[in-house]
Amino acid sequence: KDSKVLVPLNLGKYFTKNRFKDVNEMDWYDEIKINTDLKVTLLPAVHWSKRSLTDMNKTLWGNFLIEYKGKKILFACDTGYGDIYKDLGEKYGPIDLTMINIGAYDFKPMFDKSIYHTTPEEALNVAKDLKSKKVMGTHWGTFVLSLEPIMEPPKRFKASAANYDFKEEDAIIFKIGEITPLNDVIPD
Repeated sequence: KDSKVLVPLNLGKYFTKNRFKDVNEMDWYDEIKINTDLKVTLLPAVHWSKRSLTDMNKTLWGNFLIEYKGKKILFACDTGYGDIYKDLGEKYGPIDLTMINIGAYDFKPMFDKSIYHTTPEEALNVAKDLKSKKVMGTHWGTFVLSLEPIMEPPKRFKASAANYDFKEEDAIIFKIGEITPLNDVIPD
């Protein structure tokens, strides 16, 4: 419970009530230096928040930009595509690795698609807008949240990478349960 916890605005209570001592709530563009080598910035995402039936958009959502010894990793929690990523790319790019959701996008017949979850192609477009050197598809294959076939997202992601100027080896998909050291993904 002594770990430093970084969360978007109004989410700290979920950690303090569980006795975490160092809980830091962040607004968009807030930066927290963990030490001389590590800085975390909360950036906007195209999404929304809801933890219960009555609290829609009462907490903030976002993406975490992690900067460590000259490397930049953007962890896109949940997001849809938006022009904000071009602006973020101009301000924070290039990004060494963007980790972004590629599943849970097909909600037909209720909606044409989710505007809050990128398709594999939109995820690649976000990474391109961010000037990412590498992109990793996440948020697929664990739970059935929408109607696309469970293995469709990684196939579409890999098949479309070249259309967004990513080499095959720079559009990364882990096998379910795979573990790889970060230094192997973005070496020095």
